[in-house]
Formats: sequence, structure tokens, C-alpha cells
Amino acid sequence: MLLPELFALLASDLFLLLSLLTCLLEERFPKAIPYVYQAAAVMGFGHLMVSKMFLTVFDAEMRFWYNLFYLMVGLANIIAVNIYFAVSQKTWFLARVWSLAVTFPTLLISTFFIYNYGYLQAATGPISTLQIILMISFAVLGVSVFVLFSQKILEKLGWR
Repeated sequence: MLLPELFALLASDLFLLLSLLTCLLEERFPKAIPYVYQAAAVMGFGHLMVSKMFLTVFDAEMRFWYNLFYLMVGLANIIAVNIYFAVSQKTWFLARVWSLAVTFPTLLISTFFIYNYGYLQAATGPISTLQIILMISFAVLGVSVFVLFSQKILEKLGWR
């Protein structure tokens, strides 16, 4: 059974990912942005340390909602960076690459975990449905990575 704190752990990892990627693309971002994302990740890990004490105080539904909110903040930051590339920097190619390499997979993985959490809480269908959904998710992710790195497909789409 999945615990709702999985969403906080996933969001903390997303903030660390954002910190690393914005550090690698440092010429396109203000100098403080990677540190802001690192602070958000540390707050998430601190939240996980403190939330051990609240396991008996809050019920699973309350823990689900505040962990989901933290995950949504992390996902909103990934989408915001994508919009920043497209609108502010006017680097359309980098925005498309970010969309295919970062935004889409993280949204897909997050949706998968949220769906699994709700599905396992309800436990109404066979567990093989989860395996089918996982295989479809990996297939879509594989196709998106293939499209990202295929020069001919990029040229046909007019991205290069």
C-alpha cells in the first residue's frame, strides 16, 4: 500500500532535478534560482522528517492532500520553467526539448502515482490493470524519447 508521503518524496526529487537542470543551464536563469529549488527540496525532506510525528495525528486523507499540494507546487515549477523558456527567453527549441524531456515524463510519472494511490485505496479492480497502465506509460515515454532524439522526425515536424 502506498503512503501519501510518497508524493512529498517525489516532489522533493523534482525540486532537486530542477535545481540541477537550472544549474546546468545557468546562463539562462538568474543565479539564485538553483538555490531556491534546493531550499524547496530541503523543506520537503524536512517535512518528511517531521511528518513521522503526525502519522497518528492526521488521517490518511489529510496527509494525502497536503502531500499532493506539495507535489503540485513542484509540477507547477516544472511547467513554469517550460513557459519561461518559451515566453521570456524566446528559445522555442529549448522549450520543446524541455517539454519532451522533463515536463511530459514528470507529469506522466506523477499522474501514474496519483492514480495508483487512488486505485489502491479503492481496490475495486484487478491489479493487472495497473500493470497495463504502467506498460502504456512506458511505451508513451519511450516514443517521446525516440522522437526527441530522432533527427529526421524533428526535421519533419519543423523543429530543426
